[in-house]
Amino acid sequence: MVFNACALLVRRGVSVSRLTIPVRAVVYSQIKPLSNVRSFSVCRFSIRSTESSRISTDPLPYCGIVPVRCLSSRSKMSAIATYEEVLDLPNHPEKLLIDVRNPDELAETGKIPTSINIPLDQVKQAFGPETEAEQFRKLYGVAKPQPDHYLILSCRTGRRSQMALDTITELGYRNARNYKGSWTEWAAKQQEAAK
Repeated sequence: MVFNACALLVRRGVSVSRLTIPVRAVVYSQIKPLSNVRSFSVCRFSIRSTESSRISTDPLPYCGIVPVRCLSSRSKMSAIATYEEVLDLPNHPEKLLIDVRNPDELAETGKIPTSINIPLDQVKQAFGPETEAEQFRKLYGVAKPQPDHYLILSCRTGRRSQMALDTITELGYRNARNYKGSWTEWAAKQQEAAK
């Protein structure tokens, strides 16, 4: 019942990074993933119960909030790219693979074919409105993607690429994916295929 309110907000296009919901009446079995909720977690913290002087770590009924990360209904929930999809990128020049690792990491390990490098600390500025198309092309060697361009983001293990995905989603890019396995999975599968 509480999460229905979140679903309603999301269906109406509300995009929030954190939504707090009181959970005094929520039962764990009621917490179910919604199509537009990326993740949620129940806070566990100790507070002094009003019924006794002992400290309680039981989240219910004393826990007061459940943080929920919601996405706009325009966002795609299947925001994960697979190894097979990345492997097939040379056949799809309309798709863009962006590696958000630092250049020194790329020099050390190598890169996935067809990828361009935009370090994580440059992602917000690169995809933001302050970067003109011509400037983007000079910096990264490709045309600046439009908000509906198919993008795949990668890094070493998928953590930084998820952060980059969150950043560009907030900037209006609606068709981006995180290659969750990233370089670690790519290198392992390429090595395995070479045997």
